[in-house]
This record gives sequence, C-alpha cells and structure tokens, in this order.
Amino acid sequence: MTLEKIEKRIEAFLVSDKRWPIIVDFTNKGDLKNFVDHFSVGSNAIISAGKFCEKDGTIKFEELLNRIENNTNNSFLTHISGFLKLYGDNEIKSQLKTILSESINGHVVIVTYQCRNYIRFSDSRFNERGQILTVDGDFDEISDICLISPDLATAFKGSYSGFEKIGEAIETSLEKIIYIATDVKKQLFNMSVIHISQLSNGYDVLCSKDSRIKNVPESFGEPEQWNRLLKEMGESNISYVVDYVFGGEANLIECVRKYPTFKDEKKWIFYILLCIFGTKKSAYLSHVLSMVSNYKDIPKAIYLGILSLDKDDADFEKIYDERKEILPSYVDYLGEAVDYCKIVSTKQEDSIYFLTDVTQPEREKIIEWLGIYGNKYDSTQLIQILGKVYPDLAAYLSNYRFKKEFLNTYFEKYKYQKVINKVLPAFETVVEGQATELDFVSLLPARTNVFDKVDLVGARVFFFDALGVEYLGYIQSKCNEYSLSANIICAHSELPSLTCFNREFVDVCISKGCKVTDIKELDEIKHHGEDSFDYEKTKTPIYLIKELEIIDNVLKAIKGAILSDKYTKAVIVSDHGSSRLAVLHETENLWQMETKGMHSGRCCPKNEINVKPSFAIEANDYWVLANYDRFRGSRKANVEVHGGATIEEVTVPIIEITRKVDGIEAWILDEYKVITLGAGEVPTIKIYVSVVSNNISIKVGEKYYDVHSTPEQYIYSAQLDDCVKKGIYIAEIMNGSEIVTSGNTFEIKKKGMTEVSLFD
Repeated sequence: MTLEKIEKRIEAFLVSDKRWPIIVDFTNKGDLKNFVDHFSVGSNAIISAGKFCEKDGTIKFEELLNRIENNTNNSFLTHISGFLKLYGDNEIKSQLKTILSESINGHVVIVTYQCRNYIRFSDSRFNERGQILTVDGDFDEISDICLISPDLATAFKGSYSGFEKIGEAIETSLEKIIYIATDVKKQLFNMSVIHISQLSNGYDVLCSKDSRIKNVPESFGEPEQWNRLLKEMGESNISYVVDYVFGGEANLIECVRKYPTFKDEKKWIFYILLCIFGTKKSAYLSHVLSMVSNYKDIPKAIYLGILSLDKDDADFEKIYDERKEILPSYVDYLGEAVDYCKIVSTKQEDSIYFLTDVTQPEREKIIEWLGIYGNKYDSTQLIQILGKVYPDLAAYLSNYRFKKEFLNTYFEKYKYQKVINKVLPAFETVVEGQATELDFVSLLPARTNVFDKVDLVGARVFFFDALGVEYLGYIQSKCNEYSLSANIICAHSELPSLTCFNREFVDVCISKGCKVTDIKELDEIKHHGEDSFDYEKTKTPIYLIKELEIIDNVLKAIKGAILSDKYTKAVIVSDHGSSRLAVLHETENLWQMETKGMHSGRCCPKNEINVKPSFAIEANDYWVLANYDRFRGSRKANVEVHGGATIEEVTVPIIEITRKVDGIEAWILDEYKVITLGAGEVPTIKIYVSVVSNNISIKVGEKYYDVHSTPEQYIYSAQLDDCVKKGIYIAEIMNGSEIVTSGNTFEIKKKGMTEVSLFD
C-alpha cells in the first residue's frame, strides 16, 4: 500500500470509534519520517519508546503496555523497532502481538521499521480489523549499532548519549554505524537481529579508526590514557595528533628534548606516537625505544641504553653523539644520572668512552676514571679521549706555550698529575731541584715590573684570586670559542705566594682610575672547598669541574660586556697560583711551627724557626717552602695550597682580553723568504702580523718557535733552530692556539753549495 493511501487510512482511523492499536511498518527511514511529520499536528501525541527507559537503561515493556492500555487520545508510538530487534525474532513477534491484542481508549498507532517479517500472525482478526499496514517502498540498509563508553562520546561526532536513544537512532540515523554512548553491555543482547559491537575502551576505538595503532600493545597505556588520546584524535586519524600536538612527524624526534617539560599525559602520548611512527632518523632513540614498555622509563633508558652496546661497534660514535645531544634536556633526572654512573663502572677501563660532560655525576665519574686509569695514558692520549667526552677538561690539559721550554714541560706534566691525582717521582725530583735553582726568577719577570706597562685605558680589571697559569690553555681555548683575543703575559709573584704580599697591582689600578672586580671563588674552593671537594673526604680532584665553570662564567661575562661595548678590554690579573701536588704529597718536614694552621704549612715567619729549613727560601721575613713539604703542626689543606715557592704557586698570568679582530693579516717579510746560511748558522726570520700580541709564534712541521717583538710595531722575529737543512719549509703563523695564516713558505740555501754551483 502506498504511503498516501496509508495516511488516509490512519486519518480515518483517528476519527473512528475503533479501540485497538494499529501497526504501520515502513521499509525505509525517509517514508517513516514523512509519515510522522504528517501527523505531528494538533493534539496528536508523538511518543518515543525511549521514554519508557530509565536514563541509560533498557526499555521497560510493562510501562509501555500500560501507557497503551490507558491511552485516551490520538497517540503515535515511534522508535520501538530498535528496542524490539535487540531481543531477537521471538521477542519482536511476542511484544507486537501483545500490543495488537490490547483493548484501549483513544487511538494508538505503532510505527515500526522493517518489521513486516515479524507481523505475519496466525490470528486472522488482526488483518480483518486492518491492524497491520505496510508501506510499499524500497528497503534501505539498516544501521549497525556500536556501544561505546560514555568517556568516548566526544571522539564520535554525532554519537547518541544514553541507551534510551537506540530506538530513535535506528529509525532516524543515516549513518552506517550508529554509536551509542552507554554503560549497557552488549552481552545482554545475544539474540539481537541488529549487528551490535561494543568498544568499551579508547584503545579498541583507536584501533578501529586507525589500524596503525594496533602495532602498540594495549598494555602500554591505562584505559583513561587511551580514552584521552581518542579525544585528541577526534574524527581524524593518529597523524592528526602528531601534527596538532607535536608539529608533525618530522618534528617528533626533536620533541624528545622537550619531553622533560611535558605534563604526564603528553609524555605518554609522545611515547605512543614514537612507538607508532618509529625513530628511523635517530639510531639511539630507536635503541632506547626497544628497551621500554612504559613512557616513564624513557629518561632511564636514555641514560642507560648505550651501556648495552660495545664501544667498537660501527655505529657507536654516532649513537654516542646522539645521546650527548639529548642528555642536556635530562639533567634534572639526577637519580638516573647517578645510577648510570654506578652501572658504567662495569665497563671498567672502557667506561670513559661511555661518559659525557653533560651531567655533574658523569663529570665526577670522568675525574674518578682519570684517578684509576689515567696513568696508563700519556697527556696527548688523554686530550684526545677527553676531547670527545669532556672538551673543557681536554682544553685544560692542552698545552699553553710559555716561550720557555722548561715551563712548557713543567706545566704539561703538572696538569697531567693533577688530573690523574698522583705525584710522579720524576716530577718530584724536578720540583726539589727548582727549590734550590729557582729558575722561575730568571725565566719570568716579576709581576710588579710587567703590570705597570699594561695599557688600562678603557679597561676593566679582574683580580682573579689564586688563578695560576695552569688554566691558560683552557682560557685561550674559551677565548677562541667566544671570539675574543687573549694577549697573555706570564710573570712571577712575590714570596711568600700569599695575597697580602701580592696586591700591588690594585694600587696601580686605583692610581689610573681603573675599576677592579674581585673574583674570590677559586681561592674559596682551594682554601675551604665543599664537603665533596675536601681531600680528607674525596681524594679525587672533582673540584676541578667547578674551577673550570668559574673561569668560564667570568669569560662569558667578559664576552657579553665587550661585545656590548661596556668596556673595550678586560684585564685578568692574579695574586698567586696554587699547588694540588703539595696536597697529594702529604709530607711534613722536621720543623715544628709555633703558630699552627698558618697557610697550611707552606710558609712561616722566620722568628718561629731560626734555622733555614731544607728546601726553604727566605723572603719578606718568612721561610717559604719550595718543595712539596709543609711545616709540622700546620693544618692540612682541604683542596689546594699556596704560600710556598713551587713554580705552580708563584707563576701568574696577566691576560688582556679584547674583541677578536677578524681577518688578521700575517706573512713572512719578502727578504726572509730565501735565507742563505753559512756553516754553523741558524736562520732568523721576520714576519708581519697586524695585531700586537705576546702570543705570536711560528709552527714549522710539529715544532713551535717563539717570536719576539722588534722595535718596529707589528714586526716579529724568530730563530728557527731546527730549520738548517737546505730546502723549502712551510710555516703556520699562530696567535696563541689559533692559526692566523698557513702555507707560508721560505727556502733555506747553503753558501758553500752556492759557491760550488758557481764554479760548475
């Protein structure tokens, strides 16, 4: 029967005295909607079957039947089909037959959807009375039902909230799958003639929406975490989350550095996305990811992951570099860093190759390693190893050229012993020899004679208490890094090497109106240190880490001030150096001090001891020890010591720091590009360098030659003792550790050989 005819039949029914329900069944939702709209007028009541459900509950058929029995007006019951079909064929037939059998007041029309197969009853009275009407039309596709947790509702645009909406959804929705947000379980409807599925957690839903998520086990997240990820994803796929939350898949690996700043939920999402999309561009992250099954384990794995590798693996260096780039973002995970440093000990001598300078525990572990294994390597080898794992410490060990070979060798060996934490017998012999020879007096000018000549116009002076020349290689390296030029002069302090005898430069600065900034942190460490620096508690020189940081911070401040034109020059000057080896030596001489605790026993007033002790120097009414002894009864030094006359205690730098000049010009003067030597002569060469510096040198092959200034500014000369053979030589002109120009050539000829060639 057509829809038009049925509408006329129902119109007639509504004004008749017939008192039984009528079922009108539809093959498609369009006709059903038109029918309901047609009768949604006047006093007609359109009643949804969902009204007979509790909130998010199943239908109560008893209440529905009671409403039909007691009906008094014209009522249209809609949305019943969906509920009936959940309970299977028999229940559909039984409930509809019961409804048709009711004797009622008023008029009731039951609107059903695709139920014609269930309303073919054997009781002929239903047809005879015209209680069953079916609308001709094309069958549309009945929707499937998917029950979802209410927590997931926001992830499904257009989902229905509450089980009571099923009937409405079945008869009105045009979607292939209808999502019902409900706590009702699918298991209640085993007989359903509608296909029902259930997604009880976000993980199931995510997998149904994007199959890539199936590659991540559900156990990697809690239900509420999967649900929140589903909300983030919305109607899109997992790629949307990558783009929206982390700026795209290409940026995902970079976000590992931001991981510590993420809130917990974002950390978890980040981990899941890494699992899904992988980390092909980062070998180390791929390795880390293979070790974890919980996002909270990522920081620990970032620290420990490298330990499962061998340092000789082909890709170890690449993985090491990747880890070192990531670690600065994880320095706050101190517990993980400490655990790493415990476990890395299992690598024993190879542990150095697994350490970095990024965290304090690792830096301390490097110092510890040097104390255990450092003496197996020479200084050059240690510099090469540390250049990778702790560049600042490598820079500390690097050679600064003093223009005096004795000082070059002395401080190279001194620094080596300081980091390996041992006094070597051969070096001790040198120190004891110097206690009587006092070569530093002839090798170095007095600071008082040098500082007077320093140009302080536009300068800021930094009085760096206890800064010895052992740090010059480090300072020179940092100045190169910070685009600063360091002009360095070395001198000796007054004896005893105490501040009270070595402050004359402060008066010079005051007389010239130059401001002086005191920097006492180094001296504080050497005198007092911290508990972890105290030699009696910690034998290794971990305080060196802090010393380098203090110097670096001052140089950074100087860089900022010079580049911002607060002053044009910084002048660093020191009162004295200090000795670590005197602390390591742990010896007392026979002489008992009356005044205990003075200067850790490195010197004492003459009136306390009337006879000059061995290895002591008389200066300023003090006996000053020049070896590694200390006077008996004195307080042991905590970290380092000064007051004595060893070379490391008395040698001090004066450092003029300016903005680095770009494009320094340097070359060999033309008249020195060909040098003719007679028998026994050595060549002298002159060069032009466009800056004034005390650190200019010439390097030929692997040997450095010191240059000396000449009366003409910018002209320097050098005697090349080892360049005496006939031939062409290639030279580099250096300013400190920086190559100014390379490829400079000069030729050596021999007078005798020239004469022979003339006779020929």
